[in-house]
Amino acid sequence: MPDFGVVLANAGVVSGSTTVDELLAIAHSADADPSWDYVWVGDSIASTPRFESVVLLAALAAATDRIRLGVGCLASMGYRQPLVLANQWTSLDVLSAGRITLVACPGASKGPAADREHTAFAMDHATKVARMESAIELLRRVTGDGREAEMVTADPTVVAPLPIQRPLPIWMVANPTAAATPAAVERALRRVVRLGDGWMTFGLPPTMVRERVDLLHRLRTEAGQMDDSAYPVCVYVDVNLADDPDTAMADAVDTCVKEGRKNATPDALARTAAIGTVEDCVRHIAPLLAAGVTHIAIRPVSQHPQQQVEAIGAALLPELRRELTATGL
Repeated sequence: MPDFGVVLANAGVVSGSTTVDELLAIAHSADADPSWDYVWVGDSIASTPRFESVVLLAALAAATDRIRLGVGCLASMGYRQPLVLANQWTSLDVLSAGRITLVACPGASKGPAADREHTAFAMDHATKVARMESAIELLRRVTGDGREAEMVTADPTVVAPLPIQRPLPIWMVANPTAAATPAAVERALRRVVRLGDGWMTFGLPPTMVRERVDLLHRLRTEAGQMDDSAYPVCVYVDVNLADDPDTAMADAVDTCVKEGRKNATPDALARTAAIGTVEDCVRHIAPLLAAGVTHIAIRPVSQHPQQQVEAIGAALLPELRRELTATGL
């Protein structure tokens, strides 16, 4: 069975659309509901200012007992000092009793927000990506899984405490657009195979997800990795669940407009998000699971996120699991 996670809108703490107390309350609700498997937080520093991800994860680790916690994704990883990051992440793993997943991300290479962040850190995108890879390799060395590269020269003994999870799960984001060339897609997925224990993506139709999942498994086999159907493949999905589809769409559009998102129109959300009744949402999400996705990270696009989390856990997730059982997935 796939895992389901809830994505907390920690950018909303800065924009004023939510509070830290509300984020902690949502995480507490998900932790108490066995339908949920993960709580995710976003990350960025200057491109989209938000409540800092490592600080928030530490608070979530102290406020929850069961649910796994992750950053999806650590887009600022290449900006962070690798030894400090390793110390933070191993400490988070101990604090959470081994419930942490890191999703590394190169971040956007261009655009006003990316340019602003590159300028703030006096770094170009290529340097940022190289530093991200070096940080991953350092974490591999600290956790002793044998995949570190020669370029990492820091003595791993300076990082303490050692994590409970050894190796520490590190997934990779690779999200070429639907218009990307086959060569670009393969290049991105080769990085996932080389560096990651899982793959996270978003915004793709099920047919394209299936093509890329098949390519990912082929590349893993070519790299001598065990071809495992349980290899994590995670897709972000925006969700607004309501008995009245028009009410759900209005709430989702209002939320996206307030957050300044590009897909803040009914037409765009109808293509990319699960909006409406339980049946509507199942029709959107089930094909992704059939395409080889093992984890759905659900972001409630609503002005009432805690109510959404409770409703999704009570109605949508059980129905998705019933659908999967009925279809033999």
